[in-house]
Amino acid sequence: MHPEPIAIHHPSKTILAAEFACVFFVLPILFTLSIQGTHPFPFIVAGGIFAAWYLLRDKNFSRSSFGNLISLKKHGRRIAITFFPLALIALLTLALFRPEYLFDYPRHKTGIWLLIMVFYPLLAVYPQELFYRGFLFRRYRVLFPSERSMIYASALSFGFAHIIYGNIPAVLLTVIGGYIFAVTYHHSRSILVTSLEHALYGCLIYTIGLGHFIQTNLNLM
Repeated sequence: MHPEPIAIHHPSKTILAAEFACVFFVLPILFTLSIQGTHPFPFIVAGGIFAAWYLLRDKNFSRSSFGNLISLKKHGRRIAITFFPLALIALLTLALFRPEYLFDYPRHKTGIWLLIMVFYPLLAVYPQELFYRGFLFRRYRVLFPSERSMIYASALSFGFAHIIYGNIPAVLLTVIGGYIFAVTYHHSRSILVTSLEHALYGCLIYTIGLGHFIQTNLNLM
């Protein structure tokens, strides 16, 4: 017999705000200073597992949010309309300013590129969406009562985590991405649909050459 899911009781706003700051800003700084160069995959997976555990314990969190592909039909057109112009802009920008990076992974690191295309959505994207959208939206709602502030909090937190890569483009790209994904999650309330969108952008980045800005010394991220 499985234990009955329980409602999550939040601490005071002050404690919750301190927790939010520590989890989403202090920890990335400590990670960067202390174990820079360490591959983040284990931490990403651990964060996703924790977020799933937290959400599953909350009886008021809709279980359909973990999947709910039905909402893809409703939001797929908006996702595509946003994706294709941004993909073209990214491609042209890279071709103009860093042409040596253009399609570097598919051309010169084909094996790694294929591994990324297969495992990145599973081991990186879905866990991140569990943590930065599902968990963050649910746990810290009381701190960000308006939808706009919630979306901004999610986007900035997601982008700031990428300081571990030690360059400004990584942070800027992921703040933009985090905003796009937070908007999709707000509208769809589907972690899976948001993950599919996230995977589109992530696979694009590693395909066209922007992956050079978001990688560790192991060249897998």
